[in-house]
Amino acid sequence: MEGWVGRPVMALRFARLLTVLAVSCTLGLSCATASAVAASGPALQAVSYAGYRFEVPASWPVISLAQQQQTCVRFDLHAVYLGTPGADESCPGWLLGTTEAILIQPAPAGMQRQSAENPVADEITASAPGIVVSATFDTDPAEIVQILASAGLPAPRLTAAPPAGRGGPARELTTSAAPVRAAAVASSPVPPPELPATVANDVGLGFDTCTAPSSGAMQAWLLHSPYRAVGIYIGGAERACDQPNLTAAWVREQAAAGWRFIPMYAGPQAALGQLTSPAQQGAADADDAVTQAQGLGFGPGTPLYYDMESYPPDEAGAVIAFLAAWTIQLHHLGYDAGVYASSDSGVADLAQSYASGSDATPDVIFDALWNGEANTSDSHYLPGEWTGGRRLHQFSGNASESFGGATMVIDQDYLDVTLPVVGGTAQASSAVVTPKGSTAVFYASPAHQLIEESASGASAWTPTDLGGDVIGAPSVVEVGSSTLDVFYLGGDGDLFEVTSSGAGWLPAQPVSQLGQAGVPEAVAQPNGVIDVFWRGTQDASLWLAQYDPGLGWAGPQDLGGTVDGLPDPVEQPSGQVQVFWRGAVYGSLWRVVRGSAGTWSSPQDLGMGVLGGQPEAIALPTGEIDVFWRGLGQRYVWSTVLLPGASPADPTVPGGSAGVGQPWPALAAGGEWLLFEGHFGGLRVTTKAANGAWPAALPVAGISGLASAPFAAAGSESGPLAVFWIGLGGQLWTAELTGAAGWSVPVALG
Repeated sequence: MEGWVGRPVMALRFARLLTVLAVSCTLGLSCATASAVAASGPALQAVSYAGYRFEVPASWPVISLAQQQQTCVRFDLHAVYLGTPGADESCPGWLLGTTEAILIQPAPAGMQRQSAENPVADEITASAPGIVVSATFDTDPAEIVQILASAGLPAPRLTAAPPAGRGGPARELTTSAAPVRAAAVASSPVPPPELPATVANDVGLGFDTCTAPSSGAMQAWLLHSPYRAVGIYIGGAERACDQPNLTAAWVREQAAAGWRFIPMYAGPQAALGQLTSPAQQGAADADDAVTQAQGLGFGPGTPLYYDMESYPPDEAGAVIAFLAAWTIQLHHLGYDAGVYASSDSGVADLAQSYASGSDATPDVIFDALWNGEANTSDSHYLPGEWTGGRRLHQFSGNASESFGGATMVIDQDYLDVTLPVVGGTAQASSAVVTPKGSTAVFYASPAHQLIEESASGASAWTPTDLGGDVIGAPSVVEVGSSTLDVFYLGGDGDLFEVTSSGAGWLPAQPVSQLGQAGVPEAVAQPNGVIDVFWRGTQDASLWLAQYDPGLGWAGPQDLGGTVDGLPDPVEQPSGQVQVFWRGAVYGSLWRVVRGSAGTWSSPQDLGMGVLGGQPEAIALPTGEIDVFWRGLGQRYVWSTVLLPGASPADPTVPGGSAGVGQPWPALAAGGEWLLFEGHFGGLRVTTKAANGAWPAALPVAGISGLASAPFAAAGSESGPLAVFWIGLGGQLWTAELTGAAGWSVPVALG
């Protein structure tokens, strides 16, 4: 919705200036009898549905949804809607605002009698056997409460409480550890994690509409339209349209299909004089927006956009105070802040506030400027404001478009949103390079104690003894901007976790409820969700445990298969996870996949012949996954490429690479690298060219005496390539490649 001038903005309370009958006829709604809508009718009318009798104002139209499935259920007009809303409602794109309105739907006979009020969203929900009611109100819920009481439904209780904070440095280690460790436990399903914030990043065309479209319409538009992002109204007291399609399952389904999202929240409006306590209201709406976002599966870091429609100049101070509080509270709760605003009011005022630096400003701006230009330019922006992938532009509105047989009334948007996503570890490794540039590696000492060695830039490596009783190699992931989590298998068969939040290392904690585990391999999303995989000790199948900051530990879940060696997981930018392993029976390449829908596939044999060792994979920002392994009975390194939606490519020998030991791919130093031990114990490397070809691997001068396969620290493409290996004397060595300085001199660690 755009503009204080030049568009039919906000039905809001202005629609009340129209007669209900005229509005109903304009919309083509199926109205009740003339006595129900005539101004001369009785003060109240009786409405019966599913055995319940409601007394509602006689002036309200009573609309049967069964008769017109495309009727738009609007909460900006007084009305009673009976029945289940259709999946493809025909709603105008510009609706915003709520008043007293009621939707009464059928429900199971066993539905509980209950009622609840959300005073932030101005919503009341009620249910009883065979019926469920959704209602909105303007400033006083008394009229809705009276209507519910007339049907014998209970009075609502207040439910709007702020969500749990996510912004603190401390992280709960375990939530349900069993008091006594069991040698083996039954498989326990792991719930799908929240979607990563990357589902809100996109560059290109998008659209927004009053009510979330049906899955059929979304699929048709994905196949036939130029749009790839969709704006959805997740909540707010001024959200005018019913949302029968907008569920967590719908969001995951669209994310899995490839859609990106603009989550919008429509709360109090300055144009209507509703910002009476701006700071308190902004914080309260941020709390509710996070609650709604979490309910739909949007994880921390996702930008949530406040819809602040155009307003007169004398409201500017209240708007800036409100949006500053919105931004601060969203940051406290771990989410990014976005604002949708009209160019000549909200955007202009925010641009001035940005320049002065006196108030908190949003991370990303959604500019409503209907000039027909699919770009992110606006004369109100001062140089440097919201640059670097932090702008959206709604360039047209209320347009009716059809693709693949699906017609929608939309506002048209152009996105340039590439907000940085901090933390997360896409590749399982014993070492990590943090966004701050420091490198940390973890290993077991000869006495099986966990040792950390870290360095930053040109500083010396510093060892720290973390104790414990470590079996096999540990696995480390980064969560957020300062937290490291290290997982290792203890001598008693427990999985252990050690955490540092920047203020020192906490004591190791056993994750005892998982039973006896294997050597862990872990990856993590930036939103704090950690997936840990291992080969089962009893059945050699692939097992999973998951840590979610809001839920604690879940699992273990048996994902099936028969694993030879260690599994190798990778985390894709979309939040999908793929795990690869060498099959224990025929030695071929196997995998399982957790898609955006949150469910795991069955184990899949990718073939590729007989592998000579365990696979090592890397996930690229494009969605491509490259998998490498050593051939059987030969010294060649083999590879396959997996592109989204395509079958695995036939195996090739990248760059004619030949050596001994395991290969290791890495994303660092500006590209994708492949490392392996060459003949005579040297380190060989090659990097993928822009055309996708791999040149011949060359030895690295000054690095020799490898007694093990090398491995690299997990990190970003822009970070250094930090490589580690065991030398002939049994010590751990490291060297680093940066674009400017080349390879560093090898350094002996522990």
